[in-house]
Amino acid sequence: MPATILCVQEDREVGRAFGLALEADGHEVLFGHDGRRCLEIAARQTPDLIVLDLYLSRQDGFEVLAALRERPISRSIPVLLLCSGDVTREIVGRAERLGAIGVVSASISPEQLSARVATILERRDKSATPPRTPSHGTLRELPIPELLRAIQQDALDGVLLLDHGRKKKAIEFRDGWPVAVRSNLVSECFGSYLVEKGLVSQVQLDESVERMRTGEGLQGEILVAMEVLDEEAVVDALEGHALEKFLEIFAWRDGRFSIRRAARVEKGSAIGIEGHPAKLIVDGVRRHYPLKQIDRYFAAHRDAFVVPHGDVEADLDLLTLGAEEIQWLRVLDGTTRIAELERAPAAIRRLAFALLCIDALCVEGRAGDPAASRSAMSHVGEAGPASGRAGNDEKMRIELAALANGLQGKDHFGVLGLRPGAGDDEIRAAFAELAKRTHPDRFHGASSSVRHLASQVFARISEAQTAIGTAEARAAYSVSQSHGRREAEAVDEGRRALQAETEFQRGEALLAQRAYESALLCFGRAMENFPSEGEYRSYYGWCLFLCHPDNQIMLGEALEHCREGVKLAKDREKPYLLLGRLYKAMGKPGAAKKMFSRAVEIRPQCVEAMRELRIMNMRRDKDKGVLKRIFRR
Repeated sequence: MPATILCVQEDREVGRAFGLALEADGHEVLFGHDGRRCLEIAARQTPDLIVLDLYLSRQDGFEVLAALRERPISRSIPVLLLCSGDVTREIVGRAERLGAIGVVSASISPEQLSARVATILERRDKSATPPRTPSHGTLRELPIPELLRAIQQDALDGVLLLDHGRKKKAIEFRDGWPVAVRSNLVSECFGSYLVEKGLVSQVQLDESVERMRTGEGLQGEILVAMEVLDEEAVVDALEGHALEKFLEIFAWRDGRFSIRRAARVEKGSAIGIEGHPAKLIVDGVRRHYPLKQIDRYFAAHRDAFVVPHGDVEADLDLLTLGAEEIQWLRVLDGTTRIAELERAPAAIRRLAFALLCIDALCVEGRAGDPAASRSAMSHVGEAGPASGRAGNDEKMRIELAALANGLQGKDHFGVLGLRPGAGDDEIRAAFAELAKRTHPDRFHGASSSVRHLASQVFARISEAQTAIGTAEARAAYSVSQSHGRREAEAVDEGRRALQAETEFQRGEALLAQRAYESALLCFGRAMENFPSEGEYRSYYGWCLFLCHPDNQIMLGEALEHCREGVKLAKDREKPYLLLGRLYKAMGKPGAAKKMFSRAVEIRPQCVEAMRELRIMNMRRDKDKGVLKRIFRR
């Protein structure tokens, strides 16, 4: 979509070249040659984007950007910085703190700048699209699976309110992930769940309720004090109870819903899940969704075909499938009519409908390509039932690391797996295939280290596509290869980053095996190769403590590394989790609790931090109960 772009460039010839390229794309281009002129134009015409030279003669770009951010009228204007020198980590960090959307080399060609601007504006347009989820409606108009899918795709931050006769529930979402649920039904209380699952007897439950009434604490804490359950069992039961309370809504055929954006659920049960929201939709359909509703849908589409659709592999990797379900998926070749599903076992009908709900399968009027469909389904069940988050993480990490190794030392054509003379269509097809495998959205539910690795690989692939995506860009790239100093530095940095990630992976595996000394060496090598990665430094500090738990000098060094890790990786949960564990080991529960809380704020699905907080809260309240009983005596 055409936009108004302010180009601030001290070199008028360079600015004119940039402007011509942007105008060729249909944009209106405004020109400025110093900071004062930039601020005047931004105040008067409010451009959609500012391309700002970092090194202006009277006032550098950082000062101009700071002035823009101080003014309400220009505070939200996206700014792309052009740096004529090396784009260092310090420059990128300072730009991010001032709210710039990126920093690129001033040696970028006009065509490359035009492509970068197009990407920025496309992201802006996508973010401006209206949400898929209506603010209110009925469950007959928008059934639960479709409603939750829309919430996931909208990345909703807020609360979904559901009303089904006497049943009322409130579910809190963050970034489209359900994180807490609250119900008005006494039958869905925690105690009833414990009895139903056989975790406590009715007599034990009645005693715990009586002690709750006398003010001894929460029910889980009392059951631990009664030695009916241990702390770990209580935490697991709380998570299972919340999940059951959430999945029960899939049985609702009618009712009303409403969305309250940016709201929160007070005193709800935390849904401590590591899976993807799509998996919850599948689980809910398979366990609770009315089979009559599914059969009614199939009857209405009985002449259509079931065809694999979208990133099938990523969707199916989330699921735990039985032998019968795996066999059905393996023979799915795009020629299966829905009429055939009407005669299939209930488990297959439920699975097929669930996969339709998350767009892993689709309904088409004509048969799909059998070869492509079989290829998409060929991996199903190869590794047996899913073994949980750790197994998925390991699989994704190995896949990404292998891909990153293959990119090492290659030029832009090699990164995309192409010969130097490849044309536009070949480049476009190669990029689409690699992007499907490495786009960060595919790894939304993975650990922070996997997501970080995916982002690095995808960024490298995107960089290659941008650099050679058009004939003009390829010509400029050919010229730039003769001045390859920066390219060599980037390759060397990528090599060191890959070596660091490889050592870190080895360290994590050794740490899980309690081989602390060997893990420490691996984390140390990772830190040497990539000293600015906070997660590596945090793991090194935590492992140092595990190797020398009784050495005060080593404890001080471990604490220093963990604190530095938090400073370097403020947006990731693992450094806060490890620092919290170190504080906990040092007997500083207050400081530990702050770190665990911060980890949960960053990533609500951080089960380890949530577990630590629950255990600390139960111990604290248990100690309070003991003191109360002592003082009563």
